Order: sequence, then structure tokens, then C-alpha cells
Amino acid sequence: MMLKPRCAALLLLVLATTSAHAIDRDPTQWPAGMLPASPASAASAGAGADPEAPLARQVLIRDGRAYLVIQGRRYGVGDMVDGLRIQRIDDTAIWWNEGGQIRREPLYGGVEKRQPKTTSKEKP
Repeated sequence: MMLKPRCAALLLLVLATTSAHAIDRDPTQWPAGMLPASPASAASAGAGADPEAPLARQVLIRDGRAYLVIQGRRYGVGDMVDGLRIQRIDDTAIWWNEGGQIRREPLYGGVEKRQPKTTSKEKP
């Protein structure tokens, strides 16, 4: 079965266009749908940060002091992150001071830390 020259040219054009779109996106960057959408994350993405970069946030404990790590930068209690002051940091949430109002933002949405239940044979 031979393809007509026009069909073959059209097929090559479609393949070239499809592969060009795949090359447009940097394979080392996170897809847009994978980026977080929380208000503090959006605030920290606003000032000079690459909007395509993931805003991986984690808590780092160093010398007994907790730090928030956003895009490789370390922020401690009292530091400003795009107009929001860090009030408190623990292993599950960040407390932001937003113009005198304290707002808690969990690091891991939907995850709640609880003490394990003890059985009657165990002593607390």
C-alpha cells in the first residue's frame, strides 16, 4: 500500500508539529498542573521566582531551631517571605503573621498528627 505524496507530506507535517510541541517544554521543569496553589506558595512565587519551578517547602531543624525551606532558601521565625512574616514553625504547619492576623498553613494538607492509642496492657 503506497501513500499518495500529499498524504505522506501531511503525515510528516503532523509528526513534526507534534514533536516540536514536546520539545517546547523543559523536561527538567514541573508540569503546570503539579505546582501548588496555596496562598503562601503563590505569594512566594510572585517576587522574582520562576513560576514554572516547584515550590517544595519543607521544615529543617538545625541546632535546635526550625527553618522553612522554600526553593532552596532557608527562612527562620521572624523572617519575611513576600510580605508575610513567619510567626512560628513546627513539623506540621507554618504560622504566618499577615498584618497582625495569625494564620496557620499546614505543610501537608489532609494529614493530621495524632498520638498513638495505647492498649490497656501498656502503661503511658
